[in-house]
Amino acid sequence: MNRSIVLVLGIMLLVTAGAHGQAPVYTKPESATPILTGFVGTAADFQPDQQQIRPTISPIVLIPLGQRWLIESEAEFEGNYTHQTGQPWDHEWDKGVEYAQINFIANKYMTLVGGRFLTPFGIFNERLHPGWIRNLPDAPIITDLEMTDSNGGMVRGAIPIGTTLNVNYAAFFSASTNNSWVGASRAAGGRVGFFFPKARLEIGTSFQRKLQDDHVNTYGVDFIWQSTKLPLDIRGEIARNRFTGSGYWIEGAYRMRRAPFWRPFMRKSQAELRFEQFFTPTDMPTIPIGGMGDMPDVNTQRFFAGWSYWVRPDIRANVSYGRQFNTEGDHNIWTVGITYRFAFPLAGGSK
Repeated sequence: MNRSIVLVLGIMLLVTAGAHGQAPVYTKPESATPILTGFVGTAADFQPDQQQIRPTISPIVLIPLGQRWLIESEAEFEGNYTHQTGQPWDHEWDKGVEYAQINFIANKYMTLVGGRFLTPFGIFNERLHPGWIRNLPDAPIITDLEMTDSNGGMVRGAIPIGTTLNVNYAAFFSASTNNSWVGASRAAGGRVGFFFPKARLEIGTSFQRKLQDDHVNTYGVDFIWQSTKLPLDIRGEIARNRFTGSGYWIEGAYRMRRAPFWRPFMRKSQAELRFEQFFTPTDMPTIPIGGMGDMPDVNTQRFFAGWSYWVRPDIRANVSYGRQFNTEGDHNIWTVGITYRFAFPLAGGSK
């Protein structure tokens, strides 16, 4: 392991150790107080003949302006240290702006957004992709279809219909931008979700039209359900793009706080399962979308089982085992990781 890898891991351990040694005391921020939040973490993947270490630093700044305006921005710095059998370690760092947007709350049903924002397609991109939120370290395959950023404008909000249904919506337009930090494609689309509070169930549908190059459509359906009787939530997505492929994933997470044994450990633990499939297009070759990762060249199935443990509310360690099946060869995927989430007022408040 070369010096740069040791340095990166050392920084991660020092940050986590420092956070563990002196826990921040969270208090309610004062009105219109800017906030610095985000996370640092690292994950390591172990596959046959290949090992990979992925450190991530992702700071987020929130600046409220009065009662109706909010500026928010997130930068992401992600390393990729890869080792293959018989080869030296190779590494690179990707950097970019996840979002840098200004929000105007027009009324209780509508918010207007301008700048760079996470594309509102499905649920993983906007809600689940940060390392301190997602259940399992590895993202589902089909999220390469939706994990994009847009530069332009968006309107979003929610409308209650009686006491049994809330309809949430988001519609956007993005301009083409060729820049390594804030790149985006010319596209338009959105998502509509239907949330049933009594059942704790949300069902959503998404659409995106790429307005340059191949002018292709992407469709999606998603759902989230939380049990009213058990500490269990289940969620999943379906996505289809006729040029790139289609697939689905379904995932469950169960908080172990009700386990009758090892209670000090179990009450801070969560068990996770995911199954997913990806289907390549039959009539056209695979076409990369937005440079977001590598889509499989053949039909692929994956299964993951994971375990998360919260050392503290802001420090989480996790481990997962996965198995991938396709005609290019089945193999195991082991992953371990640790994440520290931070949040501090920048002015006008105490830490």
